[in-house]
Amino acid sequence: MRLLINSSPLIVLARVHALAALHTVYGSIGLIEAVYDEVVTQSQERGFADATVVAQAVEDGWFSQLPLTEAAQRVAVTLMKKASGMSRTDAETRACARSRQLTLLMEDRRARNVARVEHIAYLTIQVFPLYGVLERTLSAQQGDALLTRIGRAMGTDLAVVEALRAAVREIARSRRKES
Repeated sequence: MRLLINSSPLIVLARVHALAALHTVYGSIGLIEAVYDEVVTQSQERGFADATVVAQAVEDGWFSQLPLTEAAQRVAVTLMKKASGMSRTDAETRACARSRQLTLLMEDRRARNVARVEHIAYLTIQVFPLYGVLERTLSAQQGDALLTRIGRAMGTDLAVVEALRAAVREIARSRRKES
């Protein structure tokens, strides 16, 4: 396991039907109990369809629930004190990623700033399809389609989405020349 996911990207990826692609690229992905509770348990109580999609992905083994160690719990408390307004779930996810040396799949800009300061490796959901194409776990067509769907769902600046899509096309073009 090399990736841990936070609530927001998990919800977005479930909505755009990208969990299978995420699993294809990264294998089993870590998920802390608080994220599962937020995205599945609480969302099922509210009747959100995304909750069922995520619950099925967990049942299928695409996600592994990771317990939070006592040391990570202490780090989470410290993070919450340092970054006012950070939720307990966000702090615990960052603390788990740091303690287990996992890359955190996240989205929120403010949270990325905290991750940088705390030396927590992270990846945004808009970029993961590009990594899949680079690692040859996704085709260029799959990567392009995912970039478009994720970009729309996240309201990503069109210039950013187009730059990522251009990178995917260039990778495909380069590989065709090598063949």
